[in-house]
Amino acid sequence: MNALKLPFEFDADVIKKELSQFSKKDYEDIYNPSVTLETLWLIHFIEPIIGEDGLPIFLPNEALKKCPYLLSIFEMFQCQVETFRIHTLDPGASIQKHRDTGYSFEHGQVRLHIPVQTNDKVEILVDDVAIPMQAGECWYCNFHIEHEVRNNSDQPRIHIILDCIVNDWLAHVFGQVSSKN
Repeated sequence: MNALKLPFEFDADVIKKELSQFSKKDYEDIYNPSVTLETLWLIHFIEPIIGEDGLPIFLPNEALKKCPYLLSIFEMFQCQVETFRIHTLDPGASIQKHRDTGYSFEHGQVRLHIPVQTNDKVEILVDDVAIPMQAGECWYCNFHIEHEVRNNSDQPRIHIILDCIVNDWLAHVFGQVSSKN
């Protein structure tokens, strides 16, 4: 499966309101060879600490603690979340075709997207197939295969991105959705 809309809906307007407390200086430029410099920005909302077993545990940082709705989204996922961040792709920018090796359900680690601000001129293509993400939805895409993003609009594209480790809870969510399709 290349993409799957998960059964979660979030209020994009509430998320935008919480994000409005941050300014451009709070975002970091993402270095990625698939992206032109200074067109893709992020804010991390969790940070690792070493647990009793010596493995990292990812907990909310100070930025996330200022955003109760975003914190509730993070806490809703009953699996290990290793990335919880905001990505902003500037108007006219694109992310060239690339692969995020290992980010597929079959490999045990998934990357989920929750669009916060998007429109019909933003294209997310997975294996050259457009994925019709709408604001507030939650999507899994198999990013282990080639994918790209084009923001052909005059607005920033803003997404929450979560990297999650597949466990029984997440497998159950995927199974429920897959059986309906």
